[in-house]
Amino acid sequence: MGSNFSKDGCFQYPIMDKRKLDTLRNYLCNYNPPEGCGGCINILLFGLEAGGKSSTINTFLSALDPQGATITCVPTGNNPGSLTPELRCYRAGSLKFWDSAGWNALGNTDQTKRVLQMILEGRVPKKTNLHRFNPDSDFANYPVMPENVIHGVAFIFDMNTIDCISEEQMNAFKELQTIVAQKYTYRVVIGTKFEVLGIQENDHKSIYEYKPLQDKFTKLSELTGMEKRSMFVVSNQWRGDQIEMIKCILALYILENMIRNIDKFLKVTK
Repeated sequence: MGSNFSKDGCFQYPIMDKRKLDTLRNYLCNYNPPEGCGGCINILLFGLEAGGKSSTINTFLSALDPQGATITCVPTGNNPGSLTPELRCYRAGSLKFWDSAGWNALGNTDQTKRVLQMILEGRVPKKTNLHRFNPDSDFANYPVMPENVIHGVAFIFDMNTIDCISEEQMNAFKELQTIVAQKYTYRVVIGTKFEVLGIQENDHKSIYEYKPLQDKFTKLSELTGMEKRSMFVVSNQWRGDQIEMIKCILALYILENMIRNIDKFLKVTK
């Protein structure tokens, strides 16, 4: 890749080998959450419509599979159900991934903030149609469900369209990110579709040293106030019936970061 790579400001250094893959997968598949979590850690994926939320959940599920088999239980792409209207939940061991409607499709920013707050608090039941959900009239009708309280949020951004996000949308995102921060909920940014930046497949192992990606995350950090060290990438593209080692590691590396930080926080606040 030559001059496309730069060590300056590089913020992630995942090891890319079979031993690291086994270590990550074993840790996550055998993880036991602290008491009081309902036996599961809940991770919400939140982002714009068509940003890659559902595909990322499929990638997580595939990477967690001991055989590395491709799992596509979450509707994506051209599937009629790919634009998620309701709150959906998918479980792998002690991890639950919550898929949600694109936040830009939930009405005005104030309403979206209230919907997000209720999801974080575990007040919104699974399969609730978020497009029809009225947080003002429904708040009192939905008590907190402890097993659905969100412990971590992954904000999903399509690396291909990040430069097209309007100032209005970015300001809305800042307000949503503030809601999550005020709940003391651990949060990260996940960039999807990084392949469009031009990095060749045999260089994916060095993706975090790729200068165009660093520039994207630097800009995103400046716009949102989130630290670059909390920003990751995932590949939602693979060939055949097996998800390749490097793509598994990229996905599991994100989950390990989230789970270790969530676990640390839960044990301190217990």
